[in-house]
Amino acid sequence: MAHASPLTATRTRKLNKNELVLAAVNLIEEAGDHGFSLRKLGERVGCDPMAVLYHFKSKEGLLRAMADYLSGRIQPVDRHLPWDERLYDLARQYRTLALNYPQTFQQMQRFLNTGSADYLVLEQVYGALRDAGLSDAEIPAACVGWYAALYGLIQGELSGLIRPVTSQELDELQQWPAEDIPMLRRVLPRFVHLQSEQVFKMMMELIHDGLAAHASKAATPSPDL
Repeated sequence: MAHASPLTATRTRKLNKNELVLAAVNLIEEAGDHGFSLRKLGERVGCDPMAVLYHFKSKEGLLRAMADYLSGRIQPVDRHLPWDERLYDLARQYRTLALNYPQTFQQMQRFLNTGSADYLVLEQVYGALRDAGLSDAEIPAACVGWYAALYGLIQGELSGLIRPVTSQELDELQQWPAEDIPMLRRVLPRFVHLQSEQVFKMMMELIHDGLAAHASKAATPSPDL
C-alpha cells in the first residue's frame, strides 16, 4: 500500500484557525520575535506554511490575529463602577497580559486595533472617556494618548527601565561631588524600594486625574466679558 509523503500529509491536514493562533502565540513566547516564522509554525502544527497563509493572507495578518487573541482575554469591566476605576481595571488587565505574554504583547502595539475582540474593549474605553466628561471630538486623541501612556509604562517594565536601583548604581552615585547633584543624592536611594506595580498605579491615576481636570475645565462656562 502506498504511503503519503510527509509534504502531502501536512497539506491534507485540516487546520483550525484558532488552534493556529494559539500555536503561534506559544511559539513566539518560546522563541521570541526573531525566532518566529511561518515555517517553524508549520513544523509545529504539522502543516505546510502556505496553509497558514490561506487562513491569514500574510504574516502580518497572523500577527494581528495573535494580538487579537490577547485582546480577547480582556474581561468586561463592571459598567456601574466610576469611569476612572473602569479604565484602571482595563489597564491592569493589559499589564497582566503583558507580563504573561511579553512577546505577543509586542504585536499589540503594531496595530491601531487588533480586530473583533479589540472593538469590544475599545467600546469600554470610549464609554469611560465619555463618562469622564470628554466630548466625542476629544475622545480619539484621549484614547490614543491613554493607550500610548499605558503601553509605554508596560514597555518600561518589560525592558527593565522601571525597577529598583542596584547597589552598583548607588556606589557609582557616591563618586559624584554632592554639591553637583544634591537632589539626585537625596532621592536616588529611595529607588531601592521602588515597585513597578506602585509606579504603574500612580501614573495611571495621574493620567486619569489629568483627564478629569481637562473635562472639568472644558465644562466650566467662560465668565461674561
